[in-house]
Amino acid sequence: MSLGADIRIEGLGSMSQSEALDLLGDRLELIKAKPPSTARAADAAFLLENLMKRQGFQSPSVTPMISGNAIRLVVNEGPRVKIGSVAVPGFEKKEQERLSKLFKLPGQERVLRPGQDPPFREPDVAEGLSLLEADFHSRGYWEAKATVEKRGETGGEIAFIIKIDPGKLHHLGAPIFEGAPPELLQRLQATAAPHLGQVANTDLITKLRSEVESIFRSTGYPLETFTMTQVLADGTLTPRFTIKFGVRQRLSEVIVAGTEKTKKERISRRFEDLRGEWFDAEEFDKRLKKVLATGAFSSVRVENSTDPSGMLDATLHVVEGKARGASTYGGFGSYEGAILGLKYHDRNFMGNLWNFSTGLEYSSRGLLGDIRLSDPWLFGTDTYLGLRLFSVTRALEGYDKFESGASAEFSRNFGDHLDASVIFGSSIVNTDSNDIPANQLGETVYGHHYLRAELAYDRRDDPVTPSRGYHLDAGFQAGLIAGDISSNYTRLDLSGAGYIPVGKKGQVNLGLRTSILSPSSGISEFPIDLRLFTGGSDTVRSFRYNEMGPRSVTNDPLGGEAFWVANAEYVHSLFGPVKGVGFIDAGSMSALNEGLNFDSAELAAGLGIRIDLPVGPIRLEYGRNMTKDENEPSGTWHFAIGTAF
Repeated sequence: MSLGADIRIEGLGSMSQSEALDLLGDRLELIKAKPPSTARAADAAFLLENLMKRQGFQSPSVTPMISGNAIRLVVNEGPRVKIGSVAVPGFEKKEQERLSKLFKLPGQERVLRPGQDPPFREPDVAEGLSLLEADFHSRGYWEAKATVEKRGETGGEIAFIIKIDPGKLHHLGAPIFEGAPPELLQRLQATAAPHLGQVANTDLITKLRSEVESIFRSTGYPLETFTMTQVLADGTLTPRFTIKFGVRQRLSEVIVAGTEKTKKERISRRFEDLRGEWFDAEEFDKRLKKVLATGAFSSVRVENSTDPSGMLDATLHVVEGKARGASTYGGFGSYEGAILGLKYHDRNFMGNLWNFSTGLEYSSRGLLGDIRLSDPWLFGTDTYLGLRLFSVTRALEGYDKFESGASAEFSRNFGDHLDASVIFGSSIVNTDSNDIPANQLGETVYGHHYLRAELAYDRRDDPVTPSRGYHLDAGFQAGLIAGDISSNYTRLDLSGAGYIPVGKKGQVNLGLRTSILSPSSGISEFPIDLRLFTGGSDTVRSFRYNEMGPRSVTNDPLGGEAFWVANAEYVHSLFGPVKGVGFIDAGSMSALNEGLNFDSAELAAGLGIRIDLPVGPIRLEYGRNMTKDENEPSGTWHFAIGTAF
């Protein structure tokens, strides 16, 4: 049995032997796999010599030697050159610094440790200039030219003076569609029209290319050739699309293969209305993603076959995932305290792609048990149905609550941004005083039956951690209270928020919300748990959750009939996912029969830290009470997960 060669490196001063071997990595594996030989030693020396040139050594030499079972690589490093200062005159200081880093980037990628100056090799110059030109191209300066105006070496460092001539700023001209089918030409031109005259940066051009390609995908034209070139003339960039397409396709059959538990028609019916129409690949892919979103499948592969007349059969090869499972979870909130939960789920209940779950959750506030069943496509339509049975006990400020009931939710998406839902609910409620006088609790034993309608319009770039965009929400609820004294009520909720980027690391978030409750009964009859409450980590942050507004004689929150809240915050990235935030909140809560009150607003100002995670930002914030009255807190700490508004 022969032993492989041991590689030893001698004479290195700029790096250790282990660093050099790590950088060479797998390239030495074949050499080390066999006993030393003259040829393998020469190969190792060649690899090390090239590595050293990449590390800025201008004329290194490596002499290979064989000693027993070892290949010795004796190094003569020679002079090493680094990239020194890089000046880019003609631009502001911050822009010069950014361009200098960009020019150094090819060498910077080869530094061995933080703080080390980037090594120099001649090919880096052309690559650095190319990066500078590409940077200007991306901003619409498509004739920008970067050249080395001067360079000089001192003490092993090369300093550069770079001259950049941006040229004209280009704007988008009317695209040329060579080879496009005549019936699509008008639609293609209409798609490009809103972009004409705008600065022709790479974001705009990429967006236009995607929109043009999307038109072909959504109208049944399979693209065989689709290229875009640019014609530059007198400050105008004209995109030229060269298009070649195959026989136009109609969707014929959607075949489902690979199912064991799932009823195939539950999947195929999702595409039924697309059959016989020109093949809309965009819509087909969107519906396929919703099938995957049920969680019942680990993967879906599409195999298309088209006959000479253009009739397309799509076969969905599905792989069912593990639909059933049990899980535990835990957490902590500044209001709920410790949270522990146990849950069982089946994402493909009875093979119908229904989602069934049941669970039990305990927190310092009480116990919740519920059973849920949802159908993402009620009767084969795009309407979602969610059914729920629940029972909950809650220990709230000044009173305890027990409630059991059921609800049914119907919801539907209209396009990519508008959601609508209707919820029917009915429950039995029992509240008991543990501090608040009974005459301030309102009805304590009653049946609650309600209908709620909601609309949500969402233009955020990310609903979990938004960085730009806005959302608007509206809700209307009508309810009946069946107790010793029956009554009814209506409730209106309006809210919205906007997210505005500021520079590269900053962001301003603005929020506004209001709710108005109109009960037919007076304060002595209307149940306390159905009144409006505000205050907390997502409203006015100088108060604990739900503790802003009217108080009982025992200083517990009583709730009210109307409130408004306005929020403004500045978020700044510090490092990695960590961000700092400064905020100002304002709001007011009115007692029953008082309506909206704008005269005596509460005001909070504060600071906090946020850490962005896939589930949303973790927030630790402190709100200072700037309008403190008697019996109000001077400020409050909040720990929460998710955006503030």
